[in-house]
Amino acid sequence: MIVAVTDGDKLLLTKYANRPYTNYALIAGFAEIGETIEQTVHREVMEEAGVKVKNLRFYKSQPWGFTDCLLMGFFAELDGDATITMDTEELSVAEWVTRKDMQPGNAALSLTGEMIEYFRNGLPI
Repeated sequence: MIVAVTDGDKLLLTKYANRPYTNYALIAGFAEIGETIEQTVHREVMEEAGVKVKNLRFYKSQPWGFTDCLLMGFFAELDGDATITMDTEELSVAEWVTRKDMQPGNAALSLTGEMIEYFRNGLPI
């Protein structure tokens, strides 16, 4: 799953630790055995960024050939304190970025890019 966590006009953007991909990404992770995808969203956001989310909304899916899986994209709203407690094993950066401070990206490359651009352009979530 992948999730775009929003707080008004801010989006939680991350960068992976120790990976060749250095662009901004969204929180992502795999479901554990016996876990619903909604539970996965809550767990992964808490594990990687230390924040809670609410109002999950399914956006769309994308076949993910790198791991032979189906990637499911969600939007979610911050629930409570916006203070980030980053998992430094998983991430090198986790920060709130406002729409006006976001650089245009390439929505055609991945579901991540599409969702970031969707938010940046102020489209309804």
